[in-house]
Amino acid sequence: MFSSTRASALSALPLSLALGLATPALADTDRGPTDRLEADLQAFFAGEGTLEIGDVSSALLRSRVTAEDLRFESHDGERLSVERYIVSGDYERPDEVTLEGIRLEAFLDEPAVMGIERVVLSDPGRAVPPRDEDALAEQWLGSLALSGLNLELSEGPVASLASLRLDGGLEDGSGGLWVEALELDLARMIDQAPADERTRLRMISNVLTDGSGQLRLDAAFDAEWEERDGHTRLASEGYIDLVDALHLAHAVTLPVLLPEGVNAAELFTDEALLETATLLGGDLRLTLGDRGLFPRLVTLGAAMGGVSEAQYMEQARTQAQGFGMMLGPQVQAFLSGLVELMEGSAETLELTVTLPAESRLDGLADDPLALPERLDLHVETR
Repeated sequence: MFSSTRASALSALPLSLALGLATPALADTDRGPTDRLEADLQAFFAGEGTLEIGDVSSALLRSRVTAEDLRFESHDGERLSVERYIVSGDYERPDEVTLEGIRLEAFLDEPAVMGIERVVLSDPGRAVPPRDEDALAEQWLGSLALSGLNLELSEGPVASLASLRLDGGLEDGSGGLWVEALELDLARMIDQAPADERTRLRMISNVLTDGSGQLRLDAAFDAEWEERDGHTRLASEGYIDLVDALHLAHAVTLPVLLPEGVNAAELFTDEALLETATLLGGDLRLTLGDRGLFPRLVTLGAAMGGVSEAQYMEQARTQAQGFGMMLGPQVQAFLSGLVELMEGSAETLELTVTLPAESRLDGLADDPLALPERLDLHVETR
């Protein structure tokens, strides 16, 4: 379960892999839920190390069974502890599985410690995770809420996350991903990188964080679909906020005719299917808001080019005009808007694109140089 390959993925969602890559045995359905949960958890980790469970109890009125004080140590010395493992609803197909007080130690070949206050998995399909990684993603990780994540290396804290919520069940017509207060200590993380990569990484970090080495990110992405008069309307909007750097937002509305046998939920998980859908028009709005990033890019570009910032900006204006002569005034307007962000005369650049009716995305991608002529582009700076 804790092989080096699988352990390296723990940083993305440690709990799911720490629990999800062992082989569960089928429980005896004649036994009560407390006995079944204890037996399933023991079988889950069998052969991988030692699991101790402090207590297992049930609340019949609430259809809930709880295992407390789980402590697992793998044969490789990795340690996982969970204060409470709660299965709510029918044990065969629970409404929720909740894990509280999670602590993972000595993983990723580091004396690392990761803590998670709480993870709630909605409608996971079973009381313990499946072994198969595809089923793990589809069933257990389809809808979850995580709060209070912290990661520490030997040098100190390197990452924290206030909350993450994922709703991947698009069958009901909507879903999304929401991230609140992801904070990364890039300076400490770069110190762990190979020596020959640190200079380049520090350069990137300085541009993103204005030299502080501390990056904070907030993000949200929503997607929905609905059937309308013989076609399907797809919609998506979202944003990423890099504090003291950049605000990036998008909003997309696409009325489409789907290929036979394809439903709308599949389009959000398979880009190839989306490319085969017939567009009935649609529009896209992309917003770039400068929070300090673009002027720092000018400073970096000038330093790397061995020129003054004024010379660098003059080169950028010339390039925008040159591309405009080749690709048209709409492209020139967009590139000139980027130049305005860099020189500080604008704070926001908004690009609105109207797509042609009766077209396909794969057809549009075949000739990208012709896109400015086929699309209606509008650029605004503020």
